[in-house]
Amino acid sequence: MRKNFLFLLAMAVFLITCSDSDKFNVNSKSEIEIDIFYNVYNRHRHEPYIYAYANILPIGDEEYYYYYWVIDGERFFSQELEKKISYGEHFLGFVLIDNFGDTLSEGGYIRVDEPLKIALLSPVENYEAAKNDTIKFQYRISGVDKWEEDPQIIVYISKDEEVWENGKPIQDIFLMPPLNEQVYYWGIKAFNEQDTTFSEIRSLWIKN
Repeated sequence: MRKNFLFLLAMAVFLITCSDSDKFNVNSKSEIEIDIFYNVYNRHRHEPYIYAYANILPIGDEEYYYYYWVIDGERFFSQELEKKISYGEHFLGFVLIDNFGDTLSEGGYIRVDEPLKIALLSPVENYEAAKNDTIKFQYRISGVDKWEEDPQIIVYISKDEEVWENGKPIQDIFLMPPLNEQVYYWGIKAFNEQDTTFSEIRSLWIKN
C-alpha cells in the first residue's frame, strides 16, 4: 500500500518580532534555524503513529530558548516526539521561543490516509448455485478518506485458487447464466490513486 502524507499548506517559517527577532542571544550574532522532519507509520495492529524531530541550529545555546511540538493544539515539550494518532487531517508544528519572547515556528497540515478495506458479503464461501442462476457479488468498502476519489471495483473469476494471477475480470458485479458445472474462485480488487487492496478469495459451486 502506498502511503501519502501530504502538507496541505506550504511549510511556513514565520517570526513574531519585538526587536532583532532572528537573534536569540544579545551576545551572539548567530541566527536560529530550525528544520523539522516527520514520518507516519503503522504498528500495533496497523494503528498510525507519528515520529517527529526538530533540528535546531546553532547547537548548545539551550539556556537562551525553549521549544515544544504542537499536534492539534496539544503541546509536547521535547525536541523529539513519537505519538499515536488517528487517520485523517492533523496540524503538526514546532515552536521555539527565545528569552526575549521572540518566536520561530515551522509546521503545517498533514493527511494520514486510512487504508482501503474490502469485506465480502455474498455469496458466502462454498455457495452452491444452479446453472441458470444469476449470481450477484456483494461487498462493502471502507477506508475512503474525504479527500480521496471513490475506488474502482473489479471482480475476478478463476477456475483455480490463483485468482489474482490466473483470474479474469468481469464487466459487472453479476455472473450471468448459463453457467458451466464446475467450481469457481472469486475475489474483488479495489483501487484509487492513493491505494490498492484485494479481498479474501471465496469459492462458488455450480451444480445441475
